[in-house]
Amino acid sequence: MTDDRLPDEFLRRVRHLEPAYLAHDDPIRASGFSGGPQRWRAEREPILAAVDGDGDLLDVGCANGYLLECLVAWAAERGITLVPQGLDIGPGLVESAQRRLPRFAGNIHLGNAWEWAPPRRYRYVYMLYDCVPESHLTRMTARLLDEFVEPKGRVILGAYGSRSDDIPPFDLAGFLTAAGFEVAGTAFGGDPVVTAFAWVEARTGRANRQPGADKRQATTANG
Repeated sequence: MTDDRLPDEFLRRVRHLEPAYLAHDDPIRASGFSGGPQRWRAEREPILAAVDGDGDLLDVGCANGYLLECLVAWAAERGITLVPQGLDIGPGLVESAQRRLPRFAGNIHLGNAWEWAPPRRYRYVYMLYDCVPESHLTRMTARLLDEFVEPKGRVILGAYGSRSDDIPPFDLAGFLTAAGFEVAGTAFGGDPVVTAFAWVEARTGRANRQPGADKRQATTANG
């Protein structure tokens, strides 16, 4: 557990998403996406570019579990077996994910990722970069590498832009590099590009950071 908490206002905004998601019967809309099934797959399946073999996949902020369900199915089409694991801060969303994935209901956990102590390590950990404030993202990524992933596992970060508002996805690779992490790969989804993914490998279960990374990131953030 980290020494400080996430800002209360940030947590309130996150918790307010739950009733909006649960108001929809369509699993895609209940995942916070309104672009339909074809765009859903085109803009989410590139996550699997970071997956190079069988293993457990933890989705941090898994919502109703539909993305996990899809990633497991899409990976199976590639001959890869993924075991779904999930974490979400919303109790209603956790229950929804457990109903969606009854065989793996015990793998879906309720908790705040910033404070949650994982019961085990996972080969792959996926998290949207805005699951924590940007000011906390460097520490969260380091913690995922140190405490969540297996040795030689991967932390995969995602960013979703908006096609309707012409907003590109956050520059994950640039952020991670500036923070001192070695980016192992990137992938993008949509036409035009509206989703971005970047991943970092845990070579020995410890964060792959360069000396002086915090100082460099602080300098970058302050202009």
